[in-house]
Amino acid sequence: NFDRHYDKNRAPLGLYFHAAWLKNNPEFLDAFLYWIDEILANHNDVYFVTMTQVIQWMQNPRTISEAKNFEPWREKCVVEGKPACWVPNTCKLTSKEIPGETINLQTCVRCPNNYPWVNDPTGDGFF
Repeated sequence: NFDRHYDKNRAPLGLYFHAAWLKNNPEFLDAFLYWIDEILANHNDVYFVTMTQVIQWMQNPRTISEAKNFEPWREKCVVEGKPACWVPNTCKLTSKEIPGETINLQTCVRCPNNYPWVNDPTGDGFF
């Protein structure tokens, strides 16, 4: 997938991993970190950024030489205050969009009635 994005249209390649999955599968984390190191060692025009940072760059594009000092990419995440909860609620939910499936959702608030979806973002059947 990386080569297809890099060699063709250069569209951002989304990488979506749950931190718990990487934590519980250290061999995958090791392979993923190795892959990142290889990509960065062989491509001086590739950046690993958040989707918010992609949008910031799209709104204010920079050249490759300017990207290294692109101010929005230099911001650091600072977590302040206590976590919302130490042990989240584990909810086993259904959704009319995926009939017959049970979907697990972890949340620090009460479990919704249904799995949140595009037409029902709260999972409470308001839409």
